Amino acid sequence: MGLLATTQVAAQDYPSLSLRMAHPLPETWPAVSWDKWWAEEVERRSGGKIDIEIFWSGQLGGLTEIKSLVGDGAVELGVFAQAVHAEELPMMAASAGLLNRVSADPQTANTLAGEMYAQEMVKAETDKAGIVPIKWTVPSTYTLLCNKPVNEMADLEGLRVRAVGGAYVPIWMEEYGMVPTRVQAPELREGLERGTIDCNFGPIEWATFSELEEVAPYWSDINTGAFTTFQLIVSKESWDSWPQEVRDLMTEVAREAMEKDQAELAEVEQKAIEEFQAAGGEIVNLSDMDAFVARSPDMIEIWRERTLAGGVSEEDLAPIIELQRKAESSFGN
Repeated sequence: MGLLATTQVAAQDYPSLSLRMAHPLPETWPAVSWDKWWAEEVERRSGGKIDIEIFWSGQLGGLTEIKSLVGDGAVELGVFAQAVHAEELPMMAASAGLLNRVSADPQTANTLAGEMYAQEMVKAETDKAGIVPIKWTVPSTYTLLCNKPVNEMADLEGLRVRAVGGAYVPIWMEEYGMVPTRVQAPELREGLERGTIDCNFGPIEWATFSELEEVAPYWSDINTGAFTTFQLIVSKESWDSWPQEVRDLMTEVAREAMEKDQAELAEVEQKAIEEFQAAGGEIVNLSDMDAFVARSPDMIEIWRERTLAGGVSEEDLAPIIELQRKAESSFGN
């Protein structure tokens, strides 16, 4: 994918391109500013020759439609959540860290994604889907924000919790008696207000953005792991048609955007925690965390068995499993 490319090309060498980016989220959503920065910076560094117009809030297609729009070449660029397509893109889902308690922190998740997207098995899957991932977003670690306190593991029983995707996240939730419930990110507040869900499964900065503390004032300290949430993808047809200098520019700016995003994340998280508490939110510590960890299923092994059953060879999976186990050591298990 050339994410480490550093080629600098004079602006006059770039072709004139007018591109569209389909984005499922509103422009005000946390961290999407880096998608906007990427588009603006590509345009600036190309001397205005590469123009990228972002269509926010699902104007060109909703969360479940953008992958197909980009993969079919109807739109050149798009931001999508691979969690929505975890069953049809199992390699990409694992790359994005949808397996509970694999990456303990955003830095580990970010590194794992980069290493796994470079694997031949993952590239073959994305090639088949007609997409090329060039940037991803890793927010703070995913925890639970609920309408009632989770003081001990038993309190999780029966809670309706937003599940990211339908393939792997529900497995570990059901292990604790939670009821995985499909609610897309833009519908979080409505789901909590209407009682469709009792808890959001997501990073703390989402809480203060949507003022979720008003309907879910209890933030659990359970660290389920860090995940790559939204990926910037390019139509493979478009990608292959562009000259190398365009691809190098886009990947270089994508790398810088991710580095800047990660560098600011700790401050973003701390600010969100302070705002959450100032607004009346309460942080609840799980009293039996050791028991919670001991009960956590081995999601890497579950993913491995499912993927093998799907026809992938043990030999092909070996390097991917090795990367996942390396990342898992971040939890100190």
